[in-house]
Amino acid sequence: MRPVSSSAPFITSRTLLNPVETMSDTFRDVTRELKARKKEERWKRYEDWKKSCCCPECPSYNDCASRGRELLYCVLGMSNVCIREDRHCICPKCALYPELGLSGKDFCMKGSEAAVRYERSLE
Repeated sequence: MRPVSSSAPFITSRTLLNPVETMSDTFRDVTRELKARKKEERWKRYEDWKKSCCCPECPSYNDCASRGRELLYCVLGMSNVCIREDRHCICPKCALYPELGLSGKDFCMKGSEAAVRYERSLE
């Protein structure tokens, strides 16, 4: 088998990113940093972030989500049962939005930032 030339063109995952993902890599950096931590440390970080989470102030957040203590949809994923109606998303106004490098919205109905980015990559 012949070795591949180092100058051979390759398609990398970087070429598949949309402009939002190439402008800022804060989310990617935060995600990599979390993945390097032990599970218990990650969950501690999630609990800390929940203290700054604006989900309870959102018009879409309801009693069911409150009883289930659902928070941090941007990281942990969508509401599985409680939230089914968009009543004006406030995700971009959350203090965590720039800190985590988020680019989406309606995380309670669409899934986490990671899930939204993955779905965008399939388009």
